[in-house]
Amino acid sequence: MSIHRNTVWRSSSTVAVLLLALAAIVSAQKIEVRVQRDKAFAFAGLKTWNWHPDGAGDVKMMTRADEDPAPIKARFEPVILDAVEKALATRGLTRRADGPPDLLVNYYVLVMPATNSTQLGHFLPSIAEYGLPPFTTPTTRLKAFEQGTLVLDIVAPAQKAVIWRGIAETEARRDFTPEQRRVRIEKAVQEIVKKLPKK
Repeated sequence: MSIHRNTVWRSSSTVAVLLLALAAIVSAQKIEVRVQRDKAFAFAGLKTWNWHPDGAGDVKMMTRADEDPAPIKARFEPVILDAVEKALATRGLTRRADGPPDLLVNYYVLVMPATNSTQLGHFLPSIAEYGLPPFTTPTTRLKAFEQGTLVLDIVAPAQKAVIWRGIAETEARRDFTPEQRRVRIEKAVQEIVKKLPKK
């Protein structure tokens, strides 16, 4: 009976550890989304869109001077184009390639170096209850990583100006498989498009 209990306890512990590890991975890979918009522009009645005539988008690599963005764009662009078309369809917007659309869309992918740090007392209130005078706190954790940013611009053809911009930022992981990258890109696009103004 004790062997059975130990086995159950070990199995439960293993599951708990795996769940905690999964939660940590998901948290570390959180996608931060923000938007900017022209509040004077009315989105009511808009039904069609198409990619910008100057090109659907571009990829900029700012990590190493000798890094060619062309292979990255070749891998990312088909996924981005498909994800954007599907996400916009859920908001009632149909791509129109055979005539003037209501809106033009283009994207940018930026990969650049970034850091994240924590200082001693980082989570304490600004004035400590024990009344210590202000002092410079040492850094207790510093993480350097590559940040991936996906920018989705919506342009009003009549105004020839960007009237809405969605930005998604997350850690860029070179160790991800193609399938993991596809899932992350699709998730980022979905989170951006969710924030489009309701028509």
